[in-house]
Amino acid sequence: MRCGRGSREAEVVSEARFKPYDTILVIGKDSAQAQFLWRYVREKYPKDARVKFVSRNEYTLYGLDASKMLIVLVGEYWLNPVLESSPIQWFKRLGAKVAVEKG
Repeated sequence: MRCGRGSREAEVVSEARFKPYDTILVIGKDSAQAQFLWRYVREKYPKDARVKFVSRNEYTLYGLDASKMLIVLVGEYWLNPVLESSPIQWFKRLGAKVAVEKG
């Protein structure tokens, strides 16, 4: 006797399955700059994704899933040594999208 309920459950599962990004990495010169500049560009990105501000320490990136990841580069991101680290390069190879915010 699950007439109407089964279709609603399938609908909720399909919405969760097609979520564009689960994680957004914000990379600036350091995590303080990334947090500051994120306030100006956050309305362009999904509100329900988990946002992580990347410091200059690459060990904070281990254990993240790159399948539904967006990397947002803000400010003086080229000064952050983590940009050339192996975890970031690995995320890019696994399909993480990269967006550069100029401004």
